[in-house]
Amino acid sequence: MGVFKKVLQGIRDRVEGAMAVSLIGLDGIAIESVKDSAVPLDVLGAEFGGFIKSIRPNAELNTGEVLQFALVAEKYVTFLSAVTPEYFVLLVMRPDGNYGRARFELDKAKHALRDELI
Repeated sequence: MGVFKKVLQGIRDRVEGAMAVSLIGLDGIAIESVKDSAVPLDVLGAEFGGFIKSIRPNAELNTGEVLQFALVAEKYVTFLSAVTPEYFVLLVMRPDGNYGRARFELDKAKHALRDELI
């Protein structure tokens, strides 16, 4: 098992309610994914990639780099967490999942993934 898949599988296994995890580029295309359900990861990745590009640092918003973004919807809770400015981990979980554990595991994973991407 490759490093990316191992790290993503670890996130899914340790986060209660996790349905899918994907390492995506800024273009929204998945580099590696782990899922056990019918989560539309390709669509979510593309939408989040477009959103991140639209709010990247600019003079008007003055936000700095996006470090983490969460979307809570009726069916899913999604976290998008930066690994580098060009790569993100997308975690999709059930609404009753453990948000705190999700954020903790995403923070841990970015260090392992960053070492492989740089």
